[in-house]
Amino acid sequence: MVIGLLAIFAVDLADAFWVARLGTLELAALGYCFPAVHVIFSISLGLSTAATAVMAQRIGAGNADGARNFARDSLILSVLLMAIVAVIGLLTIDLVFSAIGATGTTLVQVKSFMTVFYPSALVLVIPMVSNGMLRGAGDTRWPAIIMVIVAILNAALDPLLIFGFGPVPAFGLQGAAWATLLARVVSVFIALGILHYRERLISWSRPAWKGLVDSLRQIGQVGLPSATTNAVTPLATGLVTAVVAGFGDAAVAGLTTAMRIEMCALLGVFALAVGSFPVMAQNYGAGHSERLLSARKFILSTGVVISLIVAIPVYLFAPHIAGIFISGGPVQETATNFLQIVSWSWPGFALVFMISSIHTATGRPFLGASLTLVRLFILLIPLTWLLSIYFGLPGIFSGFVLANLLTAVAGLASFYLFKPRNHAG
Repeated sequence: MVIGLLAIFAVDLADAFWVARLGTLELAALGYCFPAVHVIFSISLGLSTAATAVMAQRIGAGNADGARNFARDSLILSVLLMAIVAVIGLLTIDLVFSAIGATGTTLVQVKSFMTVFYPSALVLVIPMVSNGMLRGAGDTRWPAIIMVIVAILNAALDPLLIFGFGPVPAFGLQGAAWATLLARVVSVFIALGILHYRERLISWSRPAWKGLVDSLRQIGQVGLPSATTNAVTPLATGLVTAVVAGFGDAAVAGLTTAMRIEMCALLGVFALAVGSFPVMAQNYGAGHSERLLSARKFILSTGVVISLIVAIPVYLFAPHIAGIFISGGPVQETATNFLQIVSWSWPGFALVFMISSIHTATGRPFLGASLTLVRLFILLIPLTWLLSIYFGLPGIFSGFVLANLLTAVAGLASFYLFKPRNHAG
């Protein structure tokens, strides 16, 4: 999972690296796009989480035929849902991005990127959900391989399509979106091929209406809370971006760069949570409560240790890390300040992420979702806005710290307030 998630983050980092070579305007435009891009990715991730949980629970319960039928149904339903999301996104580009502060030439750049990116959602969700089902069956190697292939293709296509070469015209910022789209098209065929030919985890029989409704219900029970919280995360990011926009485009570009670095730095935490998710879900489906408690203790303690280990070098070398993406000026200064202030709250963020994953895997997805919503809307947004008034950009970054730490305390308390169930029922 470390390898696979590193590949996912590498796509984002590659886009930021090459777009930064276009200029601050294009990098700022990519920053405005980040919340909407995160919406698409987060909804796909929520559907993938549901696929992992349901597949693992059915396999844990010994229901192989039900697992194969669910694989088929979940792919159909995921594509239909993402098509709706893409259409809504295309129809609301001006409204949404004007609302979070993009204007003039920056808005034009945003539109050029998103008109290509929104349709790519249809080819994002298929490998995401397929990989989730493969992980639910205990196979994390092939999902990682698929993600690495996407990252390599995207990295190779980015400079070609952004700057042009020979007969290939320069698309500028839009080229980054085209690179992502083309790489994902390739991943669709690979993911479906592995799911069918290698794992035999999908049924190609005609779905029954009752089966689709049942699969939709199960996706809703697990995936709706996950997809909702994942989708509102960029909404919260967008609102924080709107606050940062008051300090100029350079501040937005710096925040965007720093948050991408943060995602990469916390790679081990994400990998631990995602890798342990099918283990918890399968044992939950089989009713092995003691193994669940053992896994919970392990991932919580290990997650905190990992986050502390990465926080130290990030703090010490923050200017140099930020300088990889943008050299000098207020953009690098903003990114550096974010990393030096927020990195010390990463153990709190790690606990929140782990606890939410544990609740989702063990039949309490709404409880896991609630923690994320509290962090974002009860703490992060009000705190960053309030502290920005008195302390400027450092106040915004301090808001991240307080939100991470306070939500971690609430998450730990939830284990004592809501005892784990013995089995899935």
